[in-house]
Amino acid sequence: MYLQNIMSNYLKEEKKFEVENNFKPLNVNKSEWVYEEKRIVKTYEFEDIKFLEQFVLEIVKYNREANACIEARFKDNKVGIIIHSLAFKLSEIEVEATKEIDKIKKDVMYYYAR
Repeated sequence: MYLQNIMSNYLKEEKKFEVENNFKPLNVNKSEWVYEEKRIVKTYEFEDIKFLEQFVLEIVKYNREANACIEARFKDNKVGIIIHSLAFKLSEIEVEATKEIDKIKKDVMYYYAR
């Protein structure tokens, strides 16, 4: 009998779980790579020229090893990366290169931080 009273009071409570009206989704860091028909493009911006120089140097080193066709352009504090597809459409090789270049950027920002 006692348990029945407890449960009846529990179930009759007016407090209900409601989702707040002010609910805002989390901001997720999305990749800024722009996928086109036969190429992938992204622009990196650097606050310090030291980071830009090291990033370009690491991209040149990576380009020696990579199977992807990578083009890098830099001006002022920006570096533009274009990964061209040598096939009829983008392949896993180009997609993998985008991930590696993002890792290179993170590494440069970490290793050369003040």
